[in-house]
Amino acid sequence: MKKLRFKNRNGILYFGTDGKFSSSRLKFTNVNKNIIKNRFYSGLLDGELGLNDGVPTVLELLEDVMIEKDKYLKYKTSLAYSSVLKNHIIPFFDDMIVTQIKPIFIKKFQDNLLEKGLKKSTILTARLLLKAAFDLAILSESITINPVKMVNMPRIRVEKKKQNPFSLDEIDKILDNSSGSLRNFLGIMFFTGARSGEILALKWEDIDMEDDTISINKTIAHGRINSPKTRSSERDIEMLPKAKEFFKAQRLETGLKDSYVFLNTFGVHHGYSTTFHQNFYKLLDKLKIEKRTLHNTRHTFASIMLNNNIDPLWVSATLGHENLQVTLSIYTHYMPKKEKMSIEFLEKRYKSGTLGA
Repeated sequence: MKKLRFKNRNGILYFGTDGKFSSSRLKFTNVNKNIIKNRFYSGLLDGELGLNDGVPTVLELLEDVMIEKDKYLKYKTSLAYSSVLKNHIIPFFDDMIVTQIKPIFIKKFQDNLLEKGLKKSTILTARLLLKAAFDLAILSESITINPVKMVNMPRIRVEKKKQNPFSLDEIDKILDNSSGSLRNFLGIMFFTGARSGEILALKWEDIDMEDDTISINKTIAHGRINSPKTRSSERDIEMLPKAKEFFKAQRLETGLKDSYVFLNTFGVHHGYSTTFHQNFYKLLDKLKIEKRTLHNTRHTFASIMLNNNIDPLWVSATLGHENLQVTLSIYTHYMPKKEKMSIEFLEKRYKSGTLGA
């Protein structure tokens, strides 16, 4: 940042940078010098001193940030970032240049998002984009401090949604009253715990009927084939007999074509799960079963398995969670509690009279 200088001309305070001075129309006093200094460091004198020339706007830098991020972001994530930029950041920052943005302005921006009742993830995304933009401004020597780093992320109390999995009776009722690809799709979801996008991206080459394994190595989101949600989401899972039953039925539905497991009316993969969602909701309404999302089939799979003493590590790996802790943090309450732990090997070894007498 350029250095501010002062001159006393006939008792009047003049200020400037690079040898060019302007009258403050104030008396030359220390108090008035401090007033000018505060206005200078707040960016209020930039226009008057010609310091705005070549200084980028916040939105110009955000364009550069998005161009860079689009090189590696997944399509779905890029859409989310663009939505936050368009709907929340652009209207608030308009054509402001970076030197005009002080930490208090960032706080006001965050407060505005809070007043709108936006999710924590939306505010975090906004902060991430703005932080990256101001980091670029620092590299270009337009500013020296990133204002986003000076303001804490607001505390937002997030209430965890209580999971409401389907019961086995409800599953049977749903599957008994559906047919064709819908029945097979729901059956596979209920008995694999896979995400809808992962299932729609499956090809028959990913299904091994001899070894009873399913290779989940891609997903579909917004009509596009992408890599799985996370690194741990790419996995080979065991195909349970019940799931195999629905894969076999779907094999007949596709006419034994060596392509995607689920094909739309045009003979290509479903780019969206919208049709399955809509038909699923209609079915639940018809059967008078409480409405729950398709994603709830994943929670149902996990809760049923854990509630029936299936190894949590197996469940975690099947779901594609990063580690066991993720699984337990969501589903511990579905695991049956033992009244008393029995450690048989110790009880046998130290049974009265055998050792340590």
